Amino acid sequence: MKQRKLKSFVKPTLYLLTLCLFAITVALVSKALLKSEEEEFNPPYEPSITVFEENYDEKQEEPIEEEPTKPSKPFIGENVNVQKDYYDESATSEEQENSLIYYENTYMPNTGILYASDNVFEISAVMAGKVKEIKQDEILGTLLTLEISDKVTVTYYTLGEVLVKQGDTVNQNDVIAKSGQSKIDTTKQTLLFEVYLNGKLTNPNIFFEKNIEELK
Repeated sequence: MKQRKLKSFVKPTLYLLTLCLFAITVALVSKALLKSEEEEFNPPYEPSITVFEENYDEKQEEPIEEEPTKPSKPFIGENVNVQKDYYDESATSEEQENSLIYYENTYMPNTGILYASDNVFEISAVMAGKVKEIKQDEILGTLLTLEISDKVTVTYYTLGEVLVKQGDTVNQNDVIAKSGQSKIDTTKQTLLFEVYLNGKLTNPNIFFEKNIEELK
């Protein structure tokens, strides 16, 4: 059988084609590897959102209490009512009648405000001052006089337990005693509160409306 021989130019051509294919394959593989490395070290850009947190002291500021501009009521507690108001000579006949205190078949004008409650309540300083006197009254029980200034003194009657002593200095709204009973009313806890301005007995309702600076 007659063998066919390849033409002289075929072998070089095949060699060149093989070499080109190898070069192309190497180039493609190198490109793929390079792209893979770039993606590994340079990941696609993703916009990030930076959250800025305020770094501050979370300690809450304590509210600043405003100084009272007027005298406080002489007691602390609920369910404390005015049993007898101050006897005012300029008031109506009905108001005057309601301000009379009855004791041992005698009617007496109320010299202050008589507060009453079914339960014990706390007695407080209407203004800052100094405890001038503590003593016993035969009818009204324990009394305490608070000197607020040269112009003002107040007296608390019918006290139960007293929590301060003579000579003590107290601040406005400090608890100084507890309510008690007297011979005038033995059924309720009471407080009789009197006010003296410039040495003269004064309606406590007028006192409560005055500015503290006027009373110092």
